[in-house]
Amino acid sequence: MSKARLEAFSDGIFAIIITIMVLDIHIPANGHWTALLAPNFYHPVLAYCISFLLVTSFWISHHSMLLPLKKVDRTILWVNILALFPISLIPLATDWFGEFPSAIAPSIIYGIIYMATILALYLLSHIITKRISDIDIQKHMYKTNHVRLYFLLFGALGIAGSFFLPYLIGLVILIITITWLAWTIWIAKPD
Repeated sequence: MSKARLEAFSDGIFAIIITIMVLDIHIPANGHWTALLAPNFYHPVLAYCISFLLVTSFWISHHSMLLPLKKVDRTILWVNILALFPISLIPLATDWFGEFPSAIAPSIIYGIIYMATILALYLLSHIITKRISDIDIQKHMYKTNHVRLYFLLFGALGIAGSFFLPYLIGLVILIITITWLAWTIWIAKPD
């Protein structure tokens, strides 16, 4: 399969995910400015903002790791599909967490699905790195994957903390995502 087809398929999935998430936000109950401050409006909007950053950071990472590939084999194809699975669950988790940010179950599920996206991206990057011949790019990708392991640890702590403070997972996911974006933009540059 050509790399372009894999990228087009994946890009379509990302676009659909973002569209589904925004469609899950219901308009305020009335036309007053105060309606924007109602928890049943701003909680889903905040959850959407966090998940939007998550999905776009995943898309950027996905694009970056596919860039050095010349061709796509069946293993990469299937691991890519596996990597897209947890990200496709983000709209469900976002909607549930946005509706019930102080409930334990939605918070834990949101965290678990987020952790699954990091793990899936780690696996995809690991498989792709083995197929790249440029040593500098390999080193960069291994270093980047090492950072993902720290995020998994931090996320696991966030999930554990969410048993006591359910909304904590939203903050942890936001911190991880912003840190990841900062890492990819300013810190991690291939040598």
